[in-house]
Amino acid sequence: MITIKSESFISEIGKREINEDSLQFQSGKFYLVCDGLGGNGNGQIASELVAETVKESLLKSKSILEAVQEAEKVLSSYKKKHPSTDYMATTIAVAEILENKILVSWAGDSRVYQFRDGKIIYKTNDHTLVSEAVNKGVLTAVEALFHPDANGLTKSIKGAQNPVELDQILIQDIKQNDYFLLCTDGALESFIDTDLETLFSESKSTNEIIDELDKNCQIFSNDNYTAIVFQIDFTF
Repeated sequence: MITIKSESFISEIGKREINEDSLQFQSGKFYLVCDGLGGNGNGQIASELVAETVKESLLKSKSILEAVQEAEKVLSSYKKKHPSTDYMATTIAVAEILENKILVSWAGDSRVYQFRDGKIIYKTNDHTLVSEAVNKGVLTAVEALFHPDANGLTKSIKGAQNPVELDQILIQDIKQNDYFLLCTDGALESFIDTDLETLFSESKSTNEIIDELDKNCQIFSNDNYTAIVFQIDFTF
C-alpha cells in the first residue's frame, strides 16, 4: 500500500500583485493545485472556490469527476451573483492515492510529474494552443517556450454551463522513493525538464526540493508559483 515518506508545498505571489494560485491536500489521500484566471483578482476567487470545493467533495469520498462537477456548480452560482466575474476560470491538477496506484486528473497547464532516480518518467500534457501545435508538429518545443500565445488554454474549469472534460491517467508503475510534483505554470518559468531532473537527481528531502524551487522562482519567475512535492513509501 502506498504511503507518503514526506511532503512539502509552497504558494507564492512572485512578481504579481495578487496570488491567483491555490492548493489543497489531505496527506496520503490527494493533492491538488489550481491556477486562476479572469483579471481583476477574479482568478484568485476561481482557484480558491474550485480548490476548496474539490477538497470537500473528495473528503466525502466523491470521485474527482463528481468533485469537479460540484465545483463547476459553485463557480456558476458565484458568477450569477457577481456578473463582473463571468470570465473567471481556473486550471486544476490532482493526484489521488488509491492503494497501490495514483490517479492523475487535470485540465489546463498546471502539471503533474513523476520522477525516479532523477528522471522524468511521466508528466501531463498541457491543454494549450501551443502544446497542441507542438503535438501536431506545427511548432518545435523550443519555439513553444517563446510563443506569444504560450498561455492560451484550451481547457479550464469555467462553470456548469461549460463543463470540462478532465484528462485522466492511472499510474500503476510506482516504486519506493519516487517523487511526484504538482505545480502551476509559474513554477515552470524557472525550469525546463532537464533542470527539473537535476533538481530531483539526488536523494533530497521534499523540504530541500521546495527550498531550491523557491530560490529559482524568486529570481526567474514573473508569475505566481505553487508546487507540492511528495515522496513515495510503501507499507506491506
